[in-house]
Amino acid sequence: MTSGELTRAEAIDQAIGKVYTTADYYEVGREKIREFARALHDDNPIHWDDAKAREGGHGGLLAPLTIVAIMGAKAQAQLLEKAVPGDLLKSGVLQIDQRFAFHRPIEAGDQLYCDVSLESYRTVAGADLFTVKTLVRDVVKGVLQESWTSLAGPGEDADRLPEDFEDFVNEVMFTGGDSHVQPLSPAEPQAIPPESDQRWSTVPFESLSEGMDLPVRAQRFTRGDVINYIGVSGDPNPIHHSAKVAQAAGLETVVAQAMLTLGTAAGYLTSYVGDPAAFRDMSARFTSPVYVPAHEPAIVEYTAKVKSLDPETRRGLIVFGATVNGKRVFGRCTANVQFA
Repeated sequence: MTSGELTRAEAIDQAIGKVYTTADYYEVGREKIREFARALHDDNPIHWDDAKAREGGHGGLLAPLTIVAIMGAKAQAQLLEKAVPGDLLKSGVLQIDQRFAFHRPIEAGDQLYCDVSLESYRTVAGADLFTVKTLVRDVVKGVLQESWTSLAGPGEDADRLPEDFEDFVNEVMFTGGDSHVQPLSPAEPQAIPPESDQRWSTVPFESLSEGMDLPVRAQRFTRGDVINYIGVSGDPNPIHHSAKVAQAAGLETVVAQAMLTLGTAAGYLTSYVGDPAAFRDMSARFTSPVYVPAHEPAIVEYTAKVKSLDPETRRGLIVFGATVNGKRVFGRCTANVQFA
């Protein structure tokens, strides 16, 4: 480094707080909603049946809560490529945390822009820890949701990756991923809408009690599920399809996407509650990877409990979790729901 040049940490620090937006809107299609719901094993009729969605007061099919994974993840990747020296995607990066704030539901026909910004950066034991904020806004309705994604990478000085790791990645990466990518543009922060008092169709508040358990759900995840989610969401990370790359990154084998397991958890919750639009926020910390063997499924067990209820606001706090082979997949998982 010559005099006057920024260090890697200084360059990243200068990017914190700068907001960028996607060059064109993403139009949410009816069939994309169904395709995404299918990938998440989400049978809630509000994602599949126009009449059911309209009965619930919506203009059309409602998207699963985590559909931002499709357009938001691409915008996040562009932001990190701009803000972080080196190729973070080719360094075995893992997602460690996800938070959502839901302001209005995403429906078929919405035209969405994603505003992304690097919220924070720090190094711990040689590893890079990033938090990226993604704001989703419709061209007419305004801000629909916010999300915060925390990622961990090996860091500038980490030596856990083999020298030829990037070669492994280049051998298996999707070869058309860099084509027709429009650059992000600088943007201004958006005003967050006031909280809506809209009540959606849910299980009756009076039917709930503090401490009650939701029915347990055991969900199979196969390599086919993981590959299908790659196609549906566009997630290019090769640790989700190449055992060679995953093992070189220090993992046992291919791992399921964090947003696949969390999106399935969201579907598990919304199918019980009724209408996804009733969710005000949701968060989870990813504590253990879900390894998916080549020739047998990984079985993830989802559980949830009504932690607290507020009769005045008719809101409830649900805590949820997931385990695989007795090992916890999620930690610190909560969802706030506005009941009717």
